[in-house]
Amino acid sequence: VPLLADFDPAYLEVPREVLLTSMESHQKSFGIEGADGKLMPHFLTVLNLTPEDMDVVKHGWERVLRARLDDARFFWRADLRENFDVWLAKLDHVIFIGALGSMGDKTRRLEDLCRWLAQRCAPRTGADLTEDAARAGRLSKADLVSGMVGEFDTLQGVMGGIYAERKGESPAVAEALKEQYLPAGPDSPLPASPVGALLSLADKADTLAGCFGLDMIPTGAADPNGLRRCALGIIRILLDFGFDLDVRELFARARELYGQREWKLPPDESLDKLMEFFAARLRNYFMSQGQDTLLVDAALNAGAAQPPDCGARLAALTAFSREAGYAEAVQTFKRVANIVRKQAVAEELPERWDAALLREAPEKALAETLDALLPRLDALWSAGDHGAALATLREVRPVVDAFFDGVMVMCEDAALRRNRLAMLQALGSRFARLADFAALQL
Repeated sequence: VPLLADFDPAYLEVPREVLLTSMESHQKSFGIEGADGKLMPHFLTVLNLTPEDMDVVKHGWERVLRARLDDARFFWRADLRENFDVWLAKLDHVIFIGALGSMGDKTRRLEDLCRWLAQRCAPRTGADLTEDAARAGRLSKADLVSGMVGEFDTLQGVMGGIYAERKGESPAVAEALKEQYLPAGPDSPLPASPVGALLSLADKADTLAGCFGLDMIPTGAADPNGLRRCALGIIRILLDFGFDLDVRELFARARELYGQREWKLPPDESLDKLMEFFAARLRNYFMSQGQDTLLVDAALNAGAAQPPDCGARLAALTAFSREAGYAEAVQTFKRVANIVRKQAVAEELPERWDAALLREAPEKALAETLDALLPRLDALWSAGDHGAALATLREVRPVVDAFFDGVMVMCEDAALRRNRLAMLQALGSRFARLADFAALQL
């Protein structure tokens, strides 16, 4: 049985996010908005029976909601009388995570990390966001000590953005504060603004770097600090915004900003474990998108530190796998990769082959092909045209196959052997940037 009730229009001075939270979360009611999208002083609820006197029930619901809205208005007015400096001072007495210091410490780290990120990502954003990003980092957790968030904890971040608007901060900072916790899950919205994306990246990287430094690594289903969600959030933001960012560098910078602490893991070990964890989350993400397991592993094994590039390589590899000649090309270059991998362990190979040591016609043909192909591959790599780079596999494969058929690569003459291996390494290293062909089982 639906019931439409009212509240005093004076309460509309409180932000709609607060009013709706009070109605929906605390009273299990719906807010009502007009055709203009603005809230109206009414709410809708549903009864599980038909009361004898609907007016009595209506007044009862209105009385209970009025008490909640009184609280909300009290906190709203009290918070407007405060300023960010007061809240920032209070953050120094709010613990972040055990040995990782206070929330005040965290916001100072985020200020520096957001500034670093804005400079790194400037080519993609197309604007100088450094000061806005740094300011957003510093103010990011201030609303945690506000009266409103103390009463309505689900509004953290949102209230920070609203207060930033009221207290004269730039629109970019206010929007970033509202978006800093996005995405909150695998299907939740992403930040819409670049400063919001940078702040979210910094916040999540700071948490990951700190927890891994303390060896607080998720095991099985236990993930009390939401580290899997942090990693997935970073992945989704990087893929959506296309930031040209090496996440290992991001995590290393985040760790540095903690300064001297009693870490349980040294920097390199914690970074290695964090990157292994991150790569596993990236693998899960691609798998959840319905990608082929072998292709995902081949793309990831060639490098997982830059998700947008990894995604682009995976897309190019997926398209290539559907073309004629794919299986033959993979088989040939698996052979190249395996030979080079084994011999690189046994002996150091020269970076460039010596034309004077070329004896057989097939190896001379391969050298001639490589002279023309390698500069093209380097140019395609710089341009990010992975599809075109993979397409060259078809044109070079016959020459490589003829080389394997007509030349004894592992001959007894050490100079000839190393020269032939140098050609294979020069070719294999180019394609190894695109995919790990050894991971492709056909």
